[in-house]
Amino acid sequence: MKRNILIWGYWTTALILFAIVLCSTGYRLAEALFLATSLLPVAVLFRYLLAQVRFTTRLRGLWELFFLLLFILTLAFLAIHLAQTVILAFQSQVPATELNVPPILLNPIFLLAMFLLIITGDHFLGQIIEQHLPEDQGTITFISDRQPVTIMRNEILYVESRDTETWVHATDGRHFRNKRPISVWSSLLGHGFLRVHRSFLVCISACKRREGEYIVLGDNDIRLPISRKYKTEVQDVLE
Repeated sequence: MKRNILIWGYWTTALILFAIVLCSTGYRLAEALFLATSLLPVAVLFRYLLAQVRFTTRLRGLWELFFLLLFILTLAFLAIHLAQTVILAFQSQVPATELNVPPILLNPIFLLAMFLLIITGDHFLGQIIEQHLPEDQGTITFISDRQPVTIMRNEILYVESRDTETWVHATDGRHFRNKRPISVWSSLLGHGFLRVHRSFLVCISACKRREGEYIVLGDNDIRLPISRKYKTEVQDVLE
């Protein structure tokens, strides 16, 4: 519960502060809040996609980062213009010349700086939560074999992708199959879980050691392969 309160509190605060910044560009508070609300999902998507960029080689990593930034800026500009259209529709009595998009909002450096500031704060908040609220794991609810399942987050050892299904392996030998993709599980579980392979997402606290190209976790010494794509990150986290 504390974890969720802190996360929601952070993103609500980020929304308000973003709106205050927009107010300084000429928007009224209600308009700034609406525009900030339109841009916040872009920041959330940026946070998720940025975590997927892998520098397996420097050139490939830079290309992935370049196209990600281009994609995020495109979404941001679309969100700004759509929000501006709605604002104009509801404020038709105000001359359009008074509600033009401020030039700073069309500045890619400003937009990226705002997004990076928000997701950097979220990253450090996640680290603080993991350090000071490890017991506040919360529960995860999903559908397995057409039945709702609720387990504690810290009971999940690893998540395995098997073609069209995903298997959640928990403590005491329990496992549950579902249709939620492993990429969605990675975003849902967030901090405390590490992708070691395209098919495996593991709980960091359950990892006991690394043996060559494998990672060992749980009391039963479960061995899972580490792919080259995630090798560097796995090494950094475990060290």
